[in-house]
Amino acid sequence: MPISTLTTKGQTTVPKKVREALALEPGDKLSWEVRDGRVAVTTERPSLLDFEGFIKNSSGDVVAELAEARKRRGRV
Repeated sequence: MPISTLTTKGQTTVPKKVREALALEPGDKLSWEVRDGRVAVTTERPSLLDFEGFIKNSSGDVVAELAEARKRRGRV
């Protein structure tokens, strides 16, 4: 299990193995949740559904449009 140390300023470094496992990059947001004396850290990435209406001339169904685009490109 990766371990990091808390600095006097309350900062820590996310261990490299964790950054790689979560594909974290500089500027990514992390959410901290305390439950029963334990902490869960998750990434704050936008959901695919957050992009609804973003595609020009969209039918509004982003998931279906992406599935169709993947089929056209052979990436099912």
